Amino acid sequence: MGVQDLEKLFSINQQIKKIDTVNYYNFVIDTDTKEGKTRIFINEFGAWKKMPILTEIQAKDFRKKGFRQFVPDLIDFKNKIIIEYQEESEGRHGVLRRRGKINKKGHDEFSDEDKDIFYGLAKFNQLKIWENTPLEKQKEELETFLALFSKNIQP
Repeated sequence: MGVQDLEKLFSINQQIKKIDTVNYYNFVIDTDTKEGKTRIFINEFGAWKKMPILTEIQAKDFRKKGFRQFVPDLIDFKNKIIIEYQEESEGRHGVLRRRGKINKKGHDEFSDEDKDIFYGLAKFNQLKIWENTPLEKQKEELETFLALFSKNIQP
């Protein structure tokens, strides 16, 4: 994860803190430091486990039991909310081409679909914030999304 990506995630987290004046949410940011702060394992039955520290043997054991590993950009474990910052690049005629950037980051459109499926199985609510969405619209989407999951926060 590059410095620009981290800046975006910290910016999103700051927006959440401005919206959340009662400290209802506790989002953790994935900084790709191999710490695994946001690492979770989810199986096809929706069982999930937070795993910040993980050995190679433990990872193999989880895979043998049918668990898949995911590392969300921002996650609030208590409230079961995930926020993913989605990058996309514009094609020549305004057509969005995600494939090049996604493949460069080490995953593809199928792994993104898998995330959606497994997050849903584990009953995590997910918001995707798209890079090319205007900042004001991103803020609106974030406020509306968070308002759905808290009686303490009003959009």
